[in-house]
Amino acid sequence: MSEFHGVTRSQRRRRRSKNRYTAIMVVLIAVLLAAVGTLVFFLVKNNQPAEEPTFPDIIRTGEGDTIPTEETEATPGSFDALLKKARKVAGSYDYDAAIAMVQDEVPQYESVPELSAFISECRALKAKLVKWPDNTQITHIFFHTLVVDPDKAFTSFKRFDYNEVMTTIEEYNKIIDSMYAKGYVLVHLSDIAKIETQPDGTSQMTYQPIYLPQGKTPFVLSVDDVSYYEYMNNTGFATRLVIDEDGRIVNEMDTYVEVPGQTDPNTGGPLLKTDENGAPIVASTVRGDFDVVPLLDRFVEEHPDFSYHGAKGTIALTGYNGVLGYRTSEITYGSKDPAKVDLTIYEKWPKTYSYYNVNIEADREKAKEVAEAMKAEGWKFASHTWGHMKMEAVVDKSTGTVSTETDRFYRDTGWWDKEVKPIIGPTDIIIFAFGSDIGSWKGYTDTNEAFLYLKSMGFNYFCNVDGSTPCWVQMNRTAGGSGYLRQGRRNLDGLLMLKQVLHPEKVIVSDLFDVKEVIDRRRLTLKDPNGRTAGLVVPEGTDFDALLK
Repeated sequence: MSEFHGVTRSQRRRRRSKNRYTAIMVVLIAVLLAAVGTLVFFLVKNNQPAEEPTFPDIIRTGEGDTIPTEETEATPGSFDALLKKARKVAGSYDYDAAIAMVQDEVPQYESVPELSAFISECRALKAKLVKWPDNTQITHIFFHTLVVDPDKAFTSFKRFDYNEVMTTIEEYNKIIDSMYAKGYVLVHLSDIAKIETQPDGTSQMTYQPIYLPQGKTPFVLSVDDVSYYEYMNNTGFATRLVIDEDGRIVNEMDTYVEVPGQTDPNTGGPLLKTDENGAPIVASTVRGDFDVVPLLDRFVEEHPDFSYHGAKGTIALTGYNGVLGYRTSEITYGSKDPAKVDLTIYEKWPKTYSYYNVNIEADREKAKEVAEAMKAEGWKFASHTWGHMKMEAVVDKSTGTVSTETDRFYRDTGWWDKEVKPIIGPTDIIIFAFGSDIGSWKGYTDTNEAFLYLKSMGFNYFCNVDGSTPCWVQMNRTAGGSGYLRQGRRNLDGLLMLKQVLHPEKVIVSDLFDVKEVIDRRRLTLKDPNGRTAGLVVPEGTDFDALLK
C-alpha cells in the first residue's frame, strides 16, 4: 500500500471531495446574500423621497476662472432661483453680468434648455442697445428730505423754508412715475466719466460709454442733507433710516413730547421735553417708506429697468447733526471729555443743537450698518461739507483762493473726514451745500487753491446747483493731475415747480413731468413775511387756478 506522509490515497480523495463541497456552498451563500442585498437596496431607495437636484460645487481660481469639482449633469427645471436673480440683473441692462452669473453657477448651462435660452435672449437684447450720444447731455436732479406730513410741515415754524426747498412724498412719487414713463434711467456719476489709466501711464478722467435701449435717457439723482436735522423734529419728517426684520432699508419716524406753549430758543420751533442728558423724549415711533431711499428701492424692485446696472442715487451728508438720523458727531454730541476732544473746537463751532448722546458709539455702529446696506443696494455717498458750509463765504470763486480771515474751509473739510468718512467709507464726490461752488463756470485750474486741496483729499466729482438749464456737465481730463467731472443739479422742489407754473412756456421741469399734475396746491397759499411764495415774488393778480387748468 502506497503512503504519503502517513495519508492513504482514499483518505486524500475523501478530503478533496469534502473541500469541493464546502467551496460550492460558500459561493452559493455569497450569491444569495448579494441578491438579497440588492433587493433591499432598491426597496429602500424606491420608498425614499426624491432628492432635490443641486448645482455642482465650484472651485474658483485666483484668476477668476471656475472649475466644476465633478461632472454633475444639470437637471432641467431646477434653476428657478438662479434665473430669477439673473433676470433682475438683465433687467438693468447689464446683460454681460447676467450671462456671467449663469455661466459661473452652471458651466454646463448649454445642456439646460431654460439657461441656454436665457443667455441667447440676453445676447439678442444686448445687440439692440445703442450708445448714448453725448454724456454732456445728462441731467442731474436732486431732492431734500421728503415731507411725510404736509399738513404739519406747511403749518410749522419752518413752513416757508419747507415750501421753497422740500418736496412731498406724493409729489416725489408722481415725479418718479412720470420720469419712468418718459424713459428715464438712473445712472451714477461714474457711469458718465471716471479716471482711467492711459496707454502712456497717466491717469485721466474719461467719458464712459452708456448703452441703453433706443428711446431711453440717462439721468443722475442725489439727495441732500439725509441727516434728519434736529430742527425737523415734530414738523412732518422722518427721523432716521434703519434696517427692518426683512433686511430692507426703511424709515423710522419719532414723535416727541412737547412743552405746551413754549418755543425752543435754538431752533425757533416747539420746545421739546428732554431727559437728564438733554435728549428729546420720544412719545411714539412708526416705521415705513418715508423718504427717497426706501421709496426708490421699492420702485426699482418693481421696475429694474429704471436703473442702469443697479445704480440708485448719491446721498450728500453733512456731519454736525450726525448722519442718517443718528447723532454721531463727537463735536456736537460728545461728552466734552478733554481726553476725547479738543475743547477749543467749541469756540469755533458753538453747539447750537447739542446734548450728550450717551449712546454715541452704538449709534455710530448702527449708522455704519445702514450705510453698508445702502451701498449694497446701489447707493453712493458724497460730502456735503461737515457744517453745511457755503463755499462762496470762504473761497473767492474768481480765483479759487481760500480766505485767510478764517480757517473754516480747511477745518470743516477735516471734521468731515474725521467724523463722517469713518461711517460711510471713502468717497470721491463732493456736492456743495447751497450749490455754492469754488470756481466760475469756466472750470477749475491748477491755480485754484480750493480745488487742488479738495482734489488732494480724494474728490474727483464736483456738483453745484443750476436749475436754469436741463443739463450742465463739464469734464477736464488733467486738472489737478488726473482731472475731474463737474455737474450742475436741478432742484425739484417748491421753488422750481412754482417757476414752471409761472412760466409754462419755459422748459424748467416740463421735460421731466407735468407740474400741474404734481404740485401740492397748499404751497400756493403760503406767503412769507416778505410776501414771497416758495422764495419767489408772485405778480399781483396771478390766477393760479387758470395756470393749473
